[in-house]
Amino acid sequence: MNHAPALKTATQLAVRAIGGIDAAAAVTRVGRARISEYQNRNSTTTAPVDIAIVLDEFAQEPFILQAMAHELGYNLTPIQLGQGDVAEIMEDVADKANDTMKMTIRVLADGIVTVEEAHSLGHELTKLRRVVDHALKIVRGLEKTGASS
Repeated sequence: MNHAPALKTATQLAVRAIGGIDAAAAVTRVGRARISEYQNRNSTTTAPVDIAIVLDEFAQEPFILQAMAHELGYNLTPIQLGQGDVAEIMEDVADKANDTMKMTIRVLADGIVTVEEAHSLGHELTKLRRVVDHALKIVRGLEKTGASS
Protein backbone atom coordinates (compact mmCIF):
# COMPACT_ATOMS: atom_id res chain seq x y z
CA MET A 1 0.00 0.00 0.00
CA ASN A 2 1.33 3.42 -0.94
CA HIS A 3 1.12 5.73 2.07
CA ALA A 4 2.95 8.59 0.40
CA PRO A 5 -0.02 10.64 -0.92
CA ALA A 6 -1.58 11.09 2.52
CA LEU A 7 1.81 11.88 4.07
CA LYS A 8 2.61 14.34 1.28
CA THR A 9 -0.70 16.15 1.83
CA ALA A 10 -0.18 16.24 5.59
CA THR A 11 3.34 17.60 5.11
CA GLN A 12 2.01 20.29 2.78
CA LEU A 13 -0.52 21.31 5.43
CA ALA A 14 2.12 21.47 8.15
CA VAL A 15 4.55 23.45 6.00
CA ARG A 16 1.78 25.88 5.01
CA ALA A 17 0.77 26.33 8.67
CA ILE A 18 4.36 27.10 9.62
CA GLY A 19 4.64 29.74 6.91
CA GLY A 20 6.18 27.98 3.95
CA ILE A 21 9.23 26.00 2.92
CA ASP A 22 11.79 28.52 4.16
CA ALA A 23 10.16 28.71 7.59
CA ALA A 24 9.94 24.91 7.78
CA ALA A 25 13.59 24.53 6.79
CA ALA A 26 14.57 27.07 9.45
CA VAL A 27 13.09 24.96 12.25
CA THR A 28 14.26 21.51 11.12
CA ARG A 29 17.62 19.82 10.56
CA VAL A 30 17.04 19.65 6.79
CA GLY A 31 17.18 22.26 4.09
CA ARG A 32 14.67 23.81 1.77
CA ALA A 33 15.22 21.21 -1.00
CA ARG A 34 14.51 18.30 1.35
CA ILE A 35 11.34 19.95 2.73
CA SER A 36 10.20 20.45 -0.85
CA GLU A 37 10.91 16.78 -1.59
CA TYR A 38 8.83 15.67 1.41
CA GLN A 39 5.84 17.49 -0.13
CA ASN A 40 6.41 16.55 -3.77
CA ARG A 41 4.08 13.77 -4.98
CA ASN A 42 6.62 12.83 -7.66
CA SER A 43 9.13 11.89 -4.96
CA THR A 44 8.92 8.74 -2.87
CA THR A 45 10.73 10.39 0.04
CA THR A 46 8.60 11.25 3.05
CA ALA A 47 9.52 13.14 6.20
CA PRO A 48 11.20 10.98 8.84
CA VAL A 49 9.50 10.89 12.23
CA ASP A 50 11.86 13.39 13.88
CA ILE A 51 11.20 15.93 11.12
CA ALA A 52 7.46 15.21 11.21
CA ILE A 53 7.42 15.89 14.96
CA VAL A 54 9.16 19.23 14.54
CA LEU A 55 6.96 20.28 11.61
CA ASP A 56 3.79 19.33 13.48
CA GLU A 57 5.03 21.04 16.63
CA PHE A 58 5.64 24.32 14.81
CA ALA A 59 2.38 23.95 12.87
CA GLN A 60 0.69 23.52 16.27
CA GLU A 61 -1.31 20.59 14.92
CA PRO A 62 -0.32 16.94 14.30
CA PHE A 63 -0.95 16.92 10.55
CA ILE A 64 1.80 14.45 9.64
CA LEU A 65 1.70 12.30 12.76
CA GLN A 66 -2.09 11.96 12.43
CA ALA A 67 -1.66 10.83 8.82
CA MET A 68 1.01 8.31 9.92
CA ALA A 69 -1.25 6.98 12.67
CA HIS A 70 -4.22 6.78 10.29
CA GLU A 71 -2.19 4.78 7.77
CA LEU A 72 -1.50 2.25 10.54
CA GLY A 73 -5.16 2.11 11.58
CA TYR A 74 -4.86 4.37 14.61
CA ASN A 75 -6.13 7.77 15.60
CA LEU A 76 -4.44 10.37 17.78
CA THR A 77 -6.16 11.71 20.87
CA PRO A 78 -4.93 14.85 22.64
CA ILE A 79 -3.65 14.32 26.17
CA GLN A 80 -5.12 17.63 27.24
CA LEU A 81 -8.00 19.33 25.48
CA GLY A 82 -7.88 22.71 27.15
CA GLN A 83 -9.38 24.14 30.30
CA GLY A 84 -12.79 24.11 31.94
CA ASP A 85 -15.53 21.56 32.49
CA VAL A 86 -15.95 20.59 28.85
CA ALA A 87 -12.23 19.98 28.31
CA GLU A 88 -11.93 17.98 31.52
CA ILE A 89 -14.96 15.82 30.84
CA MET A 90 -13.87 15.15 27.26
CA GLU A 91 -10.48 14.07 28.58
CA ASP A 92 -12.34 11.66 30.87
CA VAL A 93 -14.33 10.35 27.90
CA ALA A 94 -11.14 9.83 25.88
CA ASP A 95 -9.40 8.09 28.79
CA LYS A 96 -12.33 5.80 29.49
CA ALA A 97 -12.79 5.00 25.78
CA ASN A 98 -9.09 4.14 25.61
CA ASP A 99 -9.40 1.84 28.65
CA THR A 100 -12.43 0.15 27.10
CA MET A 101 -10.66 -0.38 23.77
CA LYS A 102 -7.60 -1.84 25.49
CA MET A 103 -9.80 -4.29 27.37
CA THR A 104 -11.70 -5.17 24.17
CA ILE A 105 -8.43 -5.93 22.38
CA ARG A 106 -7.29 -8.14 25.27
CA VAL A 107 -10.63 -9.96 25.35
CA LEU A 108 -10.67 -10.57 21.60
CA ALA A 109 -6.98 -11.51 21.32
CA ASP A 110 -7.57 -15.26 21.53
CA GLY A 111 -10.80 -15.18 19.52
CA ILE A 112 -12.85 -16.53 22.43
CA VAL A 113 -14.95 -14.41 24.78
CA THR A 114 -15.52 -16.12 28.10
CA VAL A 115 -18.37 -15.28 30.48
CA GLU A 116 -15.89 -13.57 32.81
CA GLU A 117 -14.44 -11.52 29.94
CA ALA A 118 -17.91 -10.53 28.78
CA HIS A 119 -18.74 -9.45 32.33
CA SER A 120 -15.53 -7.38 32.58
CA LEU A 121 -16.14 -5.80 29.19
CA GLY A 122 -19.74 -5.01 30.15
CA HIS A 123 -18.43 -3.35 33.31
CA GLU A 124 -15.98 -1.22 31.28
CA LEU A 125 -18.70 -0.26 28.81
CA THR A 126 -20.98 0.76 31.67
CA LYS A 127 -18.25 3.01 33.08
CA LEU A 128 -17.71 4.51 29.61
CA ARG A 129 -21.45 5.12 29.23
CA ARG A 130 -21.53 6.86 32.63
CA VAL A 131 -18.71 9.21 31.61
CA VAL A 132 -20.33 9.89 28.22
CA ASP A 133 -23.71 10.58 29.87
CA HIS A 134 -22.05 13.06 32.22
CA ALA A 135 -20.35 14.77 29.25
CA LEU A 136 -23.66 14.99 27.41
CA LYS A 137 -25.31 16.65 30.44
CA ILE A 138 -22.60 19.31 30.53
CA VAL A 139 -22.76 19.93 26.78
CA ARG A 140 -26.59 20.01 26.73
CA GLY A 141 -26.55 22.42 29.67
CA LEU A 142 -24.25 24.72 27.73
CA GLU A 143 -26.51 24.48 24.68
CA LYS A 144 -29.52 25.54 26.74
CA THR A 145 -27.83 28.43 28.53
CA GLY A 146 -25.65 29.53 25.66
CA ALA A 147 -22.82 29.87 28.17
CA SER A 148 -19.31 28.56 27.82
CA SER A 149 -17.43 26.65 30.44
